[in-house]
Amino acid sequence: MSEPFAQGEDHPACGICPSKRLPREAFVVYSRPSWECPFDPADGFRYTLDDRTPACVHPDKVGLEPDRIAPPSRPEPEPAPEATPRRSRWRLSFRGR
Repeated sequence: MSEPFAQGEDHPACGICPSKRLPREAFVVYSRPSWECPFDPADGFRYTLDDRTPACVHPDKVGLEPDRIAPPSRPEPEPAPEATPRRSRWRLSFRGR
């Protein structure tokens, strides 16, 4: 295996960046964080959705041009309206007494 792309403790790459553990040909670089390269809490790294290729999302920190452009954010779904509680008939029957 060849040397990691980002070497040295003073390199500005993030601690979880694949550039700190893999050679350049073993990871992709996105223009920014995206839903296409989610963080995997099982091992603490980001991967592409399609083939789980390790992904870097801060090209400026590693000094590389992105080879993948992150798509626009997905729109947030509209929250369901909260149901209005109904008055019970029991309460209404005692109201006029």
